[in-house]
Amino acid sequence: MIKEEAFIRLFVRHEAELRGFAISLVPSVDDAKDVVQDACIAMWRRIDSLDSEEGFVPWAYTFLRLTALNRLRTLRRSKLVFSEELVELNAEEAGQETERMRAERQALRECMERLPPQQLKVVRDYYRTGKIRMEDLAREMQRPVAGLYKALERARAALRGCIDQRMADMGF
Repeated sequence: MIKEEAFIRLFVRHEAELRGFAISLVPSVDDAKDVVQDACIAMWRRIDSLDSEEGFVPWAYTFLRLTALNRLRTLRRSKLVFSEELVELNAEEAGQETERMRAERQALRECMERLPPQQLKVVRDYYRTGKIRMEDLAREMQRPVAGLYKALERARAALRGCIDQRMADMGF
């Protein structure tokens, strides 16, 4: 059984993902916000039905899907309302995409560990802030800019190949 504090940590950690899922189920962002809030309240009331932290996202998706369906029933008078079938289809596809995204992140972590140390340093240094210019990084690493671009290109290609292989091994 999950404690309240763990639930809060899990909800905050996955809030953006849950919001994105809700947006795929209802006609507007405002409706999605309401769905997430209402689902959160429902989850809080049923916190004792969550057995493990690993099961949080599928468990939360169920609450979001049911809350979205209830929301759509109240919006029937609106001209722009998704059908229940479309909500179910979107929920299924979003769940599959989330599973794929998790697998890709795991593959990236594993592939990063396999990079040679020099390539790993180039990748980490380049992406550490997301704002560094290649010229500044080249000066910092005391390497030619063109050589650094080439090293980053090789590292990206190695990562892409590794990730593609890992994803294929996992059935994606």
